Amino acid sequence: MKVLNGRGASDGIVMGRLKIIRHNSSERAEIGKSTDLETEMSRLDGALMQTGAEFDKLYENALSKVGEGEAAIFEIHKMMLEDEDFVGEVRRLVSEEHMSADMASVRAGSQLAEKFREMDSEYMRARAADIIAVSERLAECIRGESHSTRLDSPVIIAADDLTPAETIEFDREMVLGFVTESGSDMSHTAILSRMMGIPAVISVGRLDEEYDGCEVMLDGTNGVLYIEPTYEIAKIYRESLRRKHEEAQRLELMRGLRCVNRYGERVYVSANAGELGDVDLAVENDAEGVGLFRSEFIFMRRNSPPTEEEQYKIYLEAARKLRGDECVVRTLDVGADKRISYLTGNIREANPAMGIRAVRLCLRMPELLMTQFRALYRAAAKENVSAMIPMISLPSEVERVREIAREAKESLIREGMDAGEMKIGIMIETPSAAILSDMLAPMVDFFSIGTNDLIQYTLAADRENPDVEYLTDPLPESVRRCIRMACTAARREGIPVCICGELGARTEETEFLVESGVTKLSVAPTHILRVREKVYESLRTFQRN
Repeated sequence: MKVLNGRGASDGIVMGRLKIIRHNSSERAEIGKSTDLETEMSRLDGALMQTGAEFDKLYENALSKVGEGEAAIFEIHKMMLEDEDFVGEVRRLVSEEHMSADMASVRAGSQLAEKFREMDSEYMRARAADIIAVSERLAECIRGESHSTRLDSPVIIAADDLTPAETIEFDREMVLGFVTESGSDMSHTAILSRMMGIPAVISVGRLDEEYDGCEVMLDGTNGVLYIEPTYEIAKIYRESLRRKHEEAQRLELMRGLRCVNRYGERVYVSANAGELGDVDLAVENDAEGVGLFRSEFIFMRRNSPPTEEEQYKIYLEAARKLRGDECVVRTLDVGADKRISYLTGNIREANPAMGIRAVRLCLRMPELLMTQFRALYRAAAKENVSAMIPMISLPSEVERVREIAREAKESLIREGMDAGEMKIGIMIETPSAAILSDMLAPMVDFFSIGTNDLIQYTLAADRENPDVEYLTDPLPESVRRCIRMACTAARREGIPVCICGELGARTEETEFLVESGVTKLSVAPTHILRVREKVYESLRTFQRN
């Protein structure tokens, strides 16, 4: 038995065959130069478009697996493809130094990454790996190479390091665990593996090629990799499996259980979804509806806005899958780290997170909201569909949104089309909305607290920057007060309150949320039974279907 010590990046113990993946994109890129400038520029332009489209798909994939916060890395990667420091240098290397486009991509990425490695912040040093990942993926696109690694059986993946794209693209059913030779706690392999619930060990040092295919045990809790473990070591794994099986059996008891708070109100555990497949997964996990359907994905898959008919069919199908339970559709939420070139391409902002995003963009382009409301009202005529408006700060925004919604419904009626009764709620994700919640509550049918942005804006702490994570974990009292304030205003007005941010899945905060007055927690489908168990423990009052 050989023991390799590293650092635990994601808890859990697994056993299986080790599959070592080596990266050699840089070596391939160094082969030859080119003097055909027009051809190389054409290859580069085509690859930039293809890579950008791939990052859009990766974002969608990641959102269902790890949530909005971590999925944002792929939006940041896409933005790198528009960054003049990177792309401008690639073009210069092609035109002035006659490099092939793929060689120029790798060289420019390497130069920019080196600047990040020299920075003081561990977080910024870790972002050097992101730059390398983007530049090498672009190089692979230029060469027309496949990015994916085919897995025929479940294995423990080992590599020098893994890009966020590689980590997300692996078939979850075929990955038992991750182990990397390098990396840090701030690397996306570490972060994504924790979010996906895959055990991981980082920084174990050089892995000999002879280990490829060996039976290993990976202990992500203690940061150890055992090559060909002994019988006694393997017993640890068997005990871990027993505990997991017991937990799964316990959570199955939560199916069909419906919780009620001390006021006699149902406390729902619903699902977040980004596409129709996520709704299927929600139903499989006994979700009580969908508390957040992210409509931006319908826009991100295209080169122009979807038509009313296209949106209508998707909203209707999503709601039908829920068999009468509510489907809450968030209206278009783009901007900041979620950019769509045909909508936000001309917007240049020093601080996009504080700029033209979500409802602010829709009020600048009201035809987007008009089309979306028409589709939603049509779906609401047949199924239980509600609309939720993101990024509200002031009552005047709600008034304008309500006006557009009213115009949309009236236009359908004039045209002889069915327009159902539809609830319209708002997201409480700015401090302004929380402070003004007593003014906003009479104007809407429900609140949904978007805790990801509420935490970020309340603390003035970028949620993507671990260097300021100490400000937000544990949940600070300032955010707790915002949540209580919104819940108090909602109860006074008699409207429900949902939590749809990642805080909803943090079971250590479930009791606080329910006691504050939250009546719905909307989480990733795989968290539903675990969160319901915690809600039940907090209330001890329930009903059976």
